[in-house]
Amino acid sequence: AARTIDGAHVDGSAILALPTDSPFTGGGVTVWEGTPEVTYKYPMDPGDLCLLDNYVWHQGNPITAGERWSLVIFYAVSNKTAQTSNTQRLLQTMKRAALDKQKEQGELEVEGAVTATATAGEEVEASANASESGVIG
Repeated sequence: AARTIDGAHVDGSAILALPTDSPFTGGGVTVWEGTPEVTYKYPMDPGDLCLLDNYVWHQGNPITAGERWSLVIFYAVSNKTAQTSNTQRLLQTMKRAALDKQKEQGELEVEGAVTATATAGEEVEASANASESGVIG
C-alpha cells in the first residue's frame, strides 16, 4: 500500500475494522505527521475505529495471514467551524494517547490501539464502502 490523503473532496474518513471468521495477523494503519515527520502505527483489531482528517498522510498495512475486512466512511460536515474545532480536539486526543503509549513502552512507534471519541451534534453527510483489504491463505 502507498501513502495517501483523503483530500479536499471530504472532511475526513473513518476506518472500522470488522470481525471475521478467519483471524488475521499484520495489518493496521500507519499515519505520518509533523515536521520533523513522526510515524504512528496503529494495529487495527476487529472493532477498532481510526478517524483521519482529510489531509493526514496514511496507509493500510498488509496482512501476513488470514482475512481482514474493514468499513471505510468518507464524510463531510455541514458546519465547517464546528468540524474544524472537533477534528482538532480529536487529533490532539489521539496524539496524546499515542505519545503516552510510546512513553509507557519506551518505543518510537505505538504498538497499542488508540481510541478517541468526539461528539459533535452537527449534520454529517457520509458515504460508506465495505472493502476486503486483503485475503492471504
